[in-house]
Amino acid sequence: MTDADLLPLLRDCYTPHTQQNIVAAGLVRSATLTPDAEAPGAAFRPRLHAQITLHAPTTDEAANAQLSAQIENRLLGLEPISRVTVTLLPTLFPIL
Repeated sequence: MTDADLLPLLRDCYTPHTQQNIVAAGLVRSATLTPDAEAPGAAFRPRLHAQITLHAPTTDEAANAQLSAQIENRLLGLEPISRVTVTLLPTLFPIL
């Protein structure tokens, strides 16, 4: 599994309000994988830590928490991924 493999997986994650996938909406800033040496069983088979940075689709904290949980659940279902960190950046153009 490589960093490039993460984007197609994130197409299954949708914004809470617009129901558009986060990749098509252009919200994903970066998606990287790094070895996770602290994961259980890492000595016997490689384990990966997925780090996802995206622009928050809304200022609604509950909706953003729901989106973060959706991303974590999607990626933690994959065998090589042992940990997921989602970082939400402030919205690009906040509504005044």
